[in-house]
Amino acid sequence: MFLLVGEVDLNSRPSAVTEFAALFPHAEVVVQSGARHFPWLDDADAFVAATAAFIG
Repeated sequence: MFLLVGEVDLNSRPSAVTEFAALFPHAEVVVQSGARHFPWLDDADAFVAATAAFIG
């Protein structure tokens, strides 16, 4: 499971996403620096890089 959250997301806070991820074995959380609720709009390159790295 891959969870990517924006660092300054007010709807899905990184701390809450990290707690949620702990419920699943092998879950990976990535916090995108400076991003809000739609990280692909804030920094598309960082979003694609993180997602591509997870997919392999």
